[in-house]
Amino acid sequence: MKMRKPNKEFYSKVVLKNAKFWNGNAFELRDEVCLIGAGNNEDSLEYDSNGALVMPALFALGIDFMEPLRDDVYTYVDGVEAMRRGGFYGGLYESAANPIDDADKLTAAINRRPVDEPGNPYGSSLAIRFLGAYSKGFGTDSLAEMMELAQTGVAGFGDGNAAIPHSRFLRLAMEYGKMTGKRFFFQPMDKTLRKSGCVHEGAYSDMLGMKGIPRIAETIAAYTVLETARFLQVPVHFKQVTCGETLDLVRDARKKGIDVTCDVGLYHLLFDDSCLETLDSAYHILPPIRSAVDRDALWQGIVDGTVNAISMNHAPVLRQDKVVNFEDSVPGALSLEVALPAIWNKLVAKVGEARAIELLSTGPARLANAVHGKNHGDDVVILAADKPHKVVESDFAGHVCNSPLLGKELPSSILATYINGVFTQL
Repeated sequence: MKMRKPNKEFYSKVVLKNAKFWNGNAFELRDEVCLIGAGNNEDSLEYDSNGALVMPALFALGIDFMEPLRDDVYTYVDGVEAMRRGGFYGGLYESAANPIDDADKLTAAINRRPVDEPGNPYGSSLAIRFLGAYSKGFGTDSLAEMMELAQTGVAGFGDGNAAIPHSRFLRLAMEYGKMTGKRFFFQPMDKTLRKSGCVHEGAYSDMLGMKGIPRIAETIAAYTVLETARFLQVPVHFKQVTCGETLDLVRDARKKGIDVTCDVGLYHLLFDDSCLETLDSAYHILPPIRSAVDRDALWQGIVDGTVNAISMNHAPVLRQDKVVNFEDSVPGALSLEVALPAIWNKLVAKVGEARAIELLSTGPARLANAVHGKNHGDDVVILAADKPHKVVESDFAGHVCNSPLLGKELPSSILATYINGVFTQL
């Protein structure tokens, strides 16, 4: 099996030859493109792109690097490496294991990021923004210090992908958070309807005897959030929407003047619940992969503009927690390293190149208030759109490789990335 050992070096300038460069409207073939990176060193590099696409670096929604509580699984260093390999200049960070519920925890999270410096290509000056928790420990007993967190610089307030709390606590949280002007990020899921379910409730769960999660577990929670948001006039975002009914609620809410945005997960666009036939726990993610009808509805939401961004939902899981019975496995999947080559061609075929870049880069960055600044203006990813690549374990950073794409052939290949002065050749 082919091993991939990325080569990472600092360069203040990279000259790309024979590149199809994104000019803001289309890809145009250029004999030479000069990119200026961060840093004061005078090293430069010439790289032959062989006609590959050179596009703006991406921004990831839904990243969790597990550190410090579960650094036996994954670390910031692993996550930064994954982002560089996948072509991401930034991301919106929220760790289910490490709730940021006061200013000290936010400062600690920021300080844990490794620092970029020559000789340390694992450092990070990436544009990572953080979601603060709206409750202590993602619980339903007491509110987090949201005013303090907002003043310290959180991008918004999240739920740690936990089930929606009871309605009174939800109101109290959003009422308090309204004073900050920040957006609330929810993964809509009703706790009692989900119960111990782990897959979509449908024909395949019935056939295999698995405990299912019905669509109404999402739609009822989404409706509750939207009604609360309408009542309080608070902006909200839905993470990893899985079914068309939820998108219908979003469309109707916007007509009523509610400020609501939403994203859909990478794997919810690539797969449907027929994947359960394999009993492969790599497909065990939450929220669950739903039916082909639901997948088509998500694609329609992308085409008609209802969906604001595509989420990575990057969740590392130890091998021993995955290589078990499906229902006993820990949910989660890696995505950063393989997302672009997995989705690009299909996305472009549906919505065109400009909208594809918006969904993967500018759209998610806008939701996190992290639009490309002067430090990331020349960050790019070089993609050979027609060069297939078979996903192997060494494609993934860290020592975990839990992805349903492992062993599958992707239609495209990332050749290299240039992010914050670090050129990573794959």
